Amino acid sequence: MLKKLLGKEKEFISKNDTKQLAEYIAKAGLTELRSLLLGQVTRFKVDENTVIEVLKKLTSQDENTKKRFLEKDDNDTKLKKAFDTVITAAKSKEVSVEAVELIEKFMRMYKDLIDDYDLRNKQVYMHKLAKAAEHSLSFIEQILNYLNKLSVINKG
Repeated sequence: MLKKLLGKEKEFISKNDTKQLAEYIAKAGLTELRSLLLGQVTRFKVDENTVIEVLKKLTSQDENTKKRFLEKDDNDTKLKKAFDTVITAAKSKEVSVEAVELIEKFMRMYKDLIDDYDLRNKQVYMHKLAKAAEHSLSFIEQILNYLNKLSVINKG
């Protein structure tokens, strides 16, 4: 994101690469999604689009059946992996305002599952997710402050 904001990144993802990324994300499990965000999948570059697409998958809901990506009957391991994947996305240097909105959507959409998980497992994932979203906003704010300083310096 920083490269994009500073105008140093002129490389555009081709439609073919975007299609391949979308196919990979559609087929990937939670472990693969987290690995993708951590940059461990060398086929794809971690960028703003990658973070957003992963979060879109996690916040997806079938319009007809209203079935969410995560459901109450999912095991605790799947829920924990999903929560950790969202936290990883929030801590990414490629986070954007749209990604933060999707993180907040995830927290609202799955509030019941997060609260239940936290209660049963004596965890604090709601707090961890809120802190991760806060971290993302702080990072974006730091970049904007830096860009404002640069514009002031360039005008002077």
